[in-house]
Amino acid sequence: MTHFVPVPGHAAVAHLSARPLSPVLGTLPPQDMEVLRCVGLDTRLLVNILGNLQPADTLRSTEGRMRAIAAALPCRGVLLASTALWVHVGGPPPDSLEVSLPGGRRSRLPYLVTRRGRLPHCDTTVIGGITCATIARAAVDIARLGPPVQAVQAIMAARDHGVSRVRLLLTLNHCRGAASRGCPRAQHIIEEVMAGAS
Repeated sequence: MTHFVPVPGHAAVAHLSARPLSPVLGTLPPQDMEVLRCVGLDTRLLVNILGNLQPADTLRSTEGRMRAIAAALPCRGVLLASTALWVHVGGPPPDSLEVSLPGGRRSRLPYLVTRRGRLPHCDTTVIGGITCATIARAAVDIARLGPPVQAVQAIMAARDHGVSRVRLLLTLNHCRGAASRGCPRAQHIIEEVMAGAS
């Protein structure tokens, strides 16, 4: 026999009413993704970042882009080149992460490209607790070593985000030793793209 406990009406309604919703600020759990499968909607709302679907609107800020790749980063790695430039300016998400690991360590992760060497402190910045190359250093590194089209696009992106010709050339001067490879090419690209800028 069922036994009913008397409950005031407002308590019953409060129990049945919707709980406050919280926005999605990171990677969605797999169980949520299974419920939300809709091909047309997924492509408009979600972006694939290294195999994890991220809400597109969270990638509009520097901190949001850094948060999207933070889980894939090895501890104490410094973001470099195209990955650092993406964090600063946005655009299409990276297929791999370029990082410098302490002690020149290597990684076996397929999406991780490791570089040896250390960046000067003045060429790094901290975003969301993670060390990243500055926009000027990222653009200069791509101009030194990247494919020609990406090299020009990187310098143009830096220019469009307020980095001056002088700042880019000063950053290029920090490239010494093995990091000086490609410096003449980068200087030529900077001079051509930044012609007329200070």
